[in-house]
Amino acid sequence: MVIGAVSIAFQIYYVILLARVIFSWVPLPTYHPLKRALHPVVFGLTEPLLAPIRSWLRPYQGGMPLDLSPMLLMLLLGVLQALVRRVLSGL
Repeated sequence: MVIGAVSIAFQIYYVILLARVIFSWVPLPTYHPLKRALHPVVFGLTEPLLAPIRSWLRPYQGGMPLDLSPMLLMLLLGVLQALVRRVLSGL
């Protein structure tokens, strides 16, 4: 039961992170209801994890305009999810 709840929490965060990526690809006008309702929530939940990764990646990107931090965060979350599952299944 706990493993299922943790998996659902990770899946919800993956969807929020995907929404962050989509928001960066599709700029909405500031008056758009979707942007006014979801944009602050999505950015508030993702920026605390993306900002350190982005600052760590900056020297290695060499001025590349593509932000790779969401992809790296998804990879790290996948590893963390596997570790948490392994620990919880051992309990």
